Amino acid sequence: MLRYLLTIISLLASPLLLAQKADSVTVRNFSTGDYKAAAINYSGVMDSNGDLYFANENGILKYDGSEWEIIPIVNFSATYSIHIGTDGRFYIGGYDEFGYLEKDSLNHYKYTSLRGTVSEETEFGTFWQVETIDNNVFFSSYQGLVRYDGESGTHIDIKNAGILTVDGNLLASKFDGGIYSIESDTAVLLNDQYTWKEDNVYVALPKIDNDSTYLMFTSQNGIYEYFPKSNTIIPFAESTHKIWKKSGIYDAQIFRDSLYAISTWYSGLKLMNAEGDVVKTINKSKGLQTNELRDFIIDKRGNVWIGSILGVSYLQWPKAYPEKGYKPSTSITEVTSKYDIDNTLTSLEFHFATPGYDKSDLQYAYYLKGYDPTFSEWKSDIKKEYTNLDGGEYSFEVKALLPDGTETAVASHAFTIPTPWYKNKYYYAIGIVIMGLTIAGFYRYRTGRLKRLNRRLETIIHNRTKELILQREQLKEANEDLIVANTELDNFVYRSSHDLVAPLKSLKGLINLAQLENPGENQKQYLSMMNTSVAKLEDFIKSIMEYSINAKREVSSEDVAFDAVISSVCDDLKYYDNAHRVELIKKYPTDLVIKSDEKRLKIVLSNLITNCIKYHNYEQSEPIVKILVNQDLEKCTTSIEVADNGMGIDQQHLDKIFDMFFRASNDKAEGSGLGLYIVKDTVGKLGGHISVTSHLGEGTTFTLTLYDSINTMTMA
Repeated sequence: MLRYLLTIISLLASPLLLAQKADSVTVRNFSTGDYKAAAINYSGVMDSNGDLYFANENGILKYDGSEWEIIPIVNFSATYSIHIGTDGRFYIGGYDEFGYLEKDSLNHYKYTSLRGTVSEETEFGTFWQVETIDNNVFFSSYQGLVRYDGESGTHIDIKNAGILTVDGNLLASKFDGGIYSIESDTAVLLNDQYTWKEDNVYVALPKIDNDSTYLMFTSQNGIYEYFPKSNTIIPFAESTHKIWKKSGIYDAQIFRDSLYAISTWYSGLKLMNAEGDVVKTINKSKGLQTNELRDFIIDKRGNVWIGSILGVSYLQWPKAYPEKGYKPSTSITEVTSKYDIDNTLTSLEFHFATPGYDKSDLQYAYYLKGYDPTFSEWKSDIKKEYTNLDGGEYSFEVKALLPDGTETAVASHAFTIPTPWYKNKYYYAIGIVIMGLTIAGFYRYRTGRLKRLNRRLETIIHNRTKELILQREQLKEANEDLIVANTELDNFVYRSSHDLVAPLKSLKGLINLAQLENPGENQKQYLSMMNTSVAKLEDFIKSIMEYSINAKREVSSEDVAFDAVISSVCDDLKYYDNAHRVELIKKYPTDLVIKSDEKRLKIVLSNLITNCIKYHNYEQSEPIVKILVNQDLEKCTTSIEVADNGMGIDQQHLDKIFDMFFRASNDKAEGSGLGLYIVKDTVGKLGGHISVTSHLGEGTTFTLTLYDSINTMTMA
């Protein structure tokens, strides 16, 4: 029992207690208990001061060497990528969210969302990468890229791709695809020698021994050499590909000029030499919290800070490898003030840090000029508080003692504390008198003003209430009148249409009887013309009835036997002139079932097939009408094509054929010009989409797309 208790205590201990040696590399682990945010950290960057920033599931996690700070974006939502642009801003990617972080005039971090610079209808998912080319910032998700030029955003349509920079150019590597160049907001294929299954290139680094050649790092398929001049790719150290396939590569950087540092999905951090040999592995057995790592940062002293699924790990080598020109410096990171109820300053607290070092490696000495006699002893404190300071001029100074025994330059912060006027005894009596008179005068003025305002407010409320009641009654009466008028109009249209159909059918029958009694040639012509006019009027009334039905009926969703609908339409049209000459070709299963509104679907198909018969080219030997159905199970959509090889429609009329009363061929048109208008209106009710393509003299194709038209439960 004692053994388990000691194990738990060791896991909860401070980073100092968690420091371990990994072949002379000291590992310090930081977890949620240290930085008070989510465990998992993805991308990471370091600013010019040496402060570290990690994309954390609660926002941006900052560490200045002394204190951790979580900087939220959009209600503490998760961040997955961070990049410092040429303008010094922190560009950040989240879930369907991207923007930038910068400091305001009060030195506070402020997040600005850029999501509104592109269409809100496009859902991008997670933005995993951010890169900068010149003054353009590119945000990458698996649903596409967004280029931000400082003012507006542009959506670049390339899916399932990671981005990388080579020779100052932005490249994209697609899953199961090749390498593309992003040029003028377009993806241009550069190389398709390798199409890694469900994998791509995320990182490209110059070769240590040849900076004109690059190494491309894939997640699961090893490392490849890329030659930009010849645009060719070959495997690099192919014998190690099995190692990388098992470990999985997440991030890679050049380490100390002679090695590649590679964080992996499953095997910790690996160091690889220029020949491709793994010369060192630092994993969980060597002190890391976990082997499942994410991006890492190489700080100004050549040490490594790694994000992981359990926190952040700091890997410190015994010998520093500082950046050229790097000189450690201490800074005062924050000054906080506290005031009492009289707005009198009661305390000042100074926070300080030395970026590039962890606080456990340092000691500080501080001195408040104007209060302390001299610098304090060296201490491990990272903040100092002073209380109840008298009025006067002060300067807080602090310096750090580095592990090698040297000291940093002194950082200072000068400030002035004013002497409160009330500490002068001559003002006490005057203050009391003035205060009493002020309170009395204010009370009298306030009481009188409140009474006047109350009376005025009561009058306004009374008048406004009367107006609202009157307006409500007027609106109610207008709505009732409108409902009655609409109902009467609908009933009139519907009943009138029905009442007109019966006499027309009788008239049509009489015309047919007259034609059977061997009339003369002139009478035959007149009867034919009368029959044509009656048919036109009958079609027009039918169109009005269909429009009325479509406007009034609620949309239903049911299983519709598609072939039965087609057969019913054909039965209705079999007596049309020349209908027997048209061959109907069906390109769909006879047992096809579509989820839709059967009556509305029949209206659409009836109008489309009727048009095919009416306006066909009967001078040809084989007039046909073809009906083709395709279903997309993944998108749950049905596409219906109704095509003929008839006379076709002139291109100049295509954008008008769905307009009310429009007829494309007035010399041959027999209809009212309502049919295709009703088709478009009915398709809209069904929540679908219709389009048309046509070539004059060759034929016309209407394509109807119905969404959510596949019954997935029936399929299962």
